[in-house]
Amino acid sequence: MVTDNLFRTSDTALASYLITEGFNLQSINYSQPRYEFVFLKSFEIQEYASKYLIGNALTDPVVFNKINKKLLRILRHQIQWEED
Repeated sequence: MVTDNLFRTSDTALASYLITEGFNLQSINYSQPRYEFVFLKSFEIQEYASKYLIGNALTDPVVFNKINKKLLRILRHQIQWEED
């Protein structure tokens, strides 16, 4: 979901993919009933998110798995990316 200058998603796998592809995670919003990963909005992030959503995303599976595990750990502790 895109609002203002931010791209937000509650999809952990999508967030992991975007981080794997070099997009910086700005923050994780825990105040919603379902947490939201927040990135800066850009044409490129929309393009990568679209590839992911239609099943055309290609990435390094080892790096993706490492990042996904880190995100899941961060969510369990409800901290930010930089705090882990």
